[in-house]
Amino acid sequence: MASSTKQTTTHHLKALYATYRGTADIDAKGAFFSPECIQICRPQPAYAATNRQTIVRYLHEAASTGKNLATGGQIKTDREIKKGATIRPLTDDEFEFATDDVTAPAGFTSSALKRKAELEDWVGMRVDMWDGDDGTGSTSGGLLVKVQYWWRKEGEEWVQILHDIMHMGPLEGTEGSEGELL
Repeated sequence: MASSTKQTTTHHLKALYATYRGTADIDAKGAFFSPECIQICRPQPAYAATNRQTIVRYLHEAASTGKNLATGGQIKTDREIKKGATIRPLTDDEFEFATDDVTAPAGFTSSALKRKAELEDWVGMRVDMWDGDDGTGSTSGGLLVKVQYWWRKEGEEWVQILHDIMHMGPLEGTEGSEGELL
């Protein structure tokens, strides 16, 4: 991809992700996903999805229970926490998809998923999201989620094709250090 085309695509995907993140309605969020969108979760491989419908169902289930389905922890509302997020394009050395035990629940080997990404010209963006739970600047008890969102062009539209959840857990001091703040 030529440099100017890559920059234009990166800018477009950042804007598209910001719109996605700001969409409150879960079913409307699903419109950002390809029908073939899959999800893998490195911290908990069984928390995988093989299509858009399953990802949307997971989002509905999490919203109805108030629990993070992958960690079992309580989900706080935006009013209860101060959130931050950064986004950046993936580097060349980040063009990988974990191990077979992580990708198998989504129906792929890691090498097959990488081949699919290469053949379909996927573009990856790294998003780090975090909260500081008490609003005082303390990060005690805060949560950090690192996700690689992979996009591909379907017709004239860019859609999410893979959610690669890299980390879900306590803040680790890297939050806000990489990427452009959203």
